[in-house]
Amino acid sequence: MTISPRDEFIDIISKNCQVDGFDELTSKIVGTLFIEPKEVALEDLAKMTGYSLSAVSTSMKMVVRTGLVKRMKKPGSRKVYFYMEKDMIKTIMQIMQRKHELVITKTKKKLPNIIKKYGSEKSKVSKDELQIIKAYQKQVLVFEKVIGSLIQMLEGADSSCKKIK
Repeated sequence: MTISPRDEFIDIISKNCQVDGFDELTSKIVGTLFIEPKEVALEDLAKMTGYSLSAVSTSMKMVVRTGLVKRMKKPGSRKVYFYMEKDMIKTIMQIMQRKHELVITKTKKKLPNIIKKYGSEKSKVSKDELQIIKAYQKQVLVFEKVIGSLIQMLEGADSSCKKIK
């Protein structure tokens, strides 16, 4: 039995998602949405993937939270639709920017106060925990620089891809 080029492509995307920790269902959904040129109704997505409506709905909640897939409704319709951006550089850049805004910025703001509170505690456990938190703080600062560099690189790659088109 030969596999269609569409199914081969969906399989590539699905396997790539599984490397990133997505389960089999979520990976198949992402692959299916990636190849679809337009938004897909939840019911149709369930049929296309061969999974139950309930399972697909649950999986979609997580994928939407990651920012990888957009959820929408059409005027005059009660159906829920999903769409995936086809520009992976742009998508990854947006995910990195969200990670910076929602994780790094908030963590950097809260950690000094937590470290200060630990300073007044005298137990051995507290001192050990404080060392872990200080190490985490340093890692967050390094991660911030890495994400900043990655975003700049992605912006350059995005510009290069636009020149190719």
